[in-house]
Amino acid sequence: AFRAPSCVSFTMDATGNLLSVFEAEAYAKMIGPFKVTDVGSKAWMRQHNLVEQLNIQAHKNALTKHDEFVVEAICSADKVPTLVHHLLATEAWREKVFPHLYKKVGSSAAVKVYIALYHEATVCNLMEVLLYHENLCESGGDAICELADYCYRKLLALSTKKIAPPKPQAKLDAKNLSIDSAEESILKQARDIQYTTAICCITLMRFLTEHLKVLPVSVPRQLLDNLDILMVLVPLMEAAPWQRRTKKGLEKYVENKWMKIERKDRFRLSKLEAQVWLTIYNLLMDKGCRAMYEFTNYRKDVLTRLKRYLNDLLKDQLPMLKDLQRLLEELTLMKFPAPAKPLHLVVPVANIRAAVYGEADANGKLKELTDDDWKAIAQNQLRGAFAADSKDRAAEMRALAETYGGGAMEALIEDPKCSRCGKPAVNRCSSCQHEWYCGRKCQVKDWKRHKSVCQLLAKSGQKKQEGAATSATGSTTKSSSSSSEQKAPTRVKSKFVEEIKRSPAAEAKVTMVNKIDVEEEKIEVLEAVTATAAVVPSDSNDAEDAGWIETKSAAAPALAATKAPPAQLSSEDNELLALEEIE
Repeated sequence: AFRAPSCVSFTMDATGNLLSVFEAEAYAKMIGPFKVTDVGSKAWMRQHNLVEQLNIQAHKNALTKHDEFVVEAICSADKVPTLVHHLLATEAWREKVFPHLYKKVGSSAAVKVYIALYHEATVCNLMEVLLYHENLCESGGDAICELADYCYRKLLALSTKKIAPPKPQAKLDAKNLSIDSAEESILKQARDIQYTTAICCITLMRFLTEHLKVLPVSVPRQLLDNLDILMVLVPLMEAAPWQRRTKKGLEKYVENKWMKIERKDRFRLSKLEAQVWLTIYNLLMDKGCRAMYEFTNYRKDVLTRLKRYLNDLLKDQLPMLKDLQRLLEELTLMKFPAPAKPLHLVVPVANIRAAVYGEADANGKLKELTDDDWKAIAQNQLRGAFAADSKDRAAEMRALAETYGGGAMEALIEDPKCSRCGKPAVNRCSSCQHEWYCGRKCQVKDWKRHKSVCQLLAKSGQKKQEGAATSATGSTTKSSSSSSEQKAPTRVKSKFVEEIKRSPAAEAKVTMVNKIDVEEEKIEVLEAVTATAAVVPSDSNDAEDAGWIETKSAAAPALAATKAPPAQLSSEDNELLALEEIE
């Protein structure tokens, strides 16, 4: 199941595709099931890399309306049940093992914990592309019934607000500047991933209800009888987990990001709202489902709560909801007898879930794992896959860098926005390398808020550089005589810097700089003067303060915000820049 290349390298070809048709077919065949005990292992990381690459290429094909060879490869390899197994196994790890593990994971292994959590969202994202096609739903077989059960659990958590929208991130300020611990950071990432996964399940449920005719009989019976999904969709519509209230106003979750909704667009349907309406429509307006569903007075009362949302604006956007409104009006006038005991003609068996949450005993029978068993699995993984001194850590991180690098994610990464006005930004603060701006005007206006935190971030970055330099210097051996004879790097003479900073006149500053005979010391002093530009006088106004921080144009705006920092200036550029500041 884990036969995959030990080092998988992914680069874009001449057509702009991450994978070729033959590579997609090979990777689809390599996908296999795994146990909860395998999460985080080297073989599991290969599986994650393969699924991630297929996911990226499938979305790229869907966005560009290209030949969807990834969908065909997964269909021909019959891997939909295997992907459902990935979902259920990752869910079991998150619910049963993760609570016993995250408090003891070191900072060096936190990335692997995040990847283990993120795998669930990756598979859900890939299933969104796959289930759009009717033939993929049909190829899932009985595993689709367990997928419907998985989606039901997610939608139930959203409707009961057990999974809530994440709180908006406050602008970075000195008052709210705090560094989260590894434990807090992992928990925050887990909540964000869980919300993203639950939102994906709304789309998955809509696709399942659209393709009920080609699915096994157990799927509609599971949705309408055992799960009673309609009694979850109505509270979900009322809870509206795709929107939140902030200080700026109403925000909606659109295209995997939160967007501010103007007052005039408040009643415009988002895609997620439309997905829920279409799911309800598919279940109630289908003759086969309506004949299978046993209406009761309680179910009638819950369903008629939807009538208050069916206004003219909504029906203009989704005209088919007029038929749904007519059906709800008819239900209002009807009275139903007491519910009879249901007769289950088809009882689905959760084979995949039973295999994930159980373990075969000596007789070959599956035995459900206890809490002590899950704790033992967590302890073993802390000593193995998530150990702080894992031997395979470098190779795994290199594989992840190849997976998410190489230009594969450029089309899917959002361009940076101005920290002040929200418009597209091409420049960012050269001192802290954190905030982005569209121009000088917004930078000056935002300087009052950004001033204090900019200094803290700049000092923090300087300390990290000094620490890295110190560790690199301390790594030399004592026995090496040549290293002891090497000259220490010339340090900036603090007296020159202090005299230059205290000198009121620009001519005096230039004279002091020219007095330094050694060229290397002169350059270092000029660089020190340039570095102190971020520390501005307290008695200057905001516009003058902001003038001390220059923005640099980003070579790759789509990736610069999350990856490599801007190129550093050479010593000659620093000298010219320092002289300009002095003048």
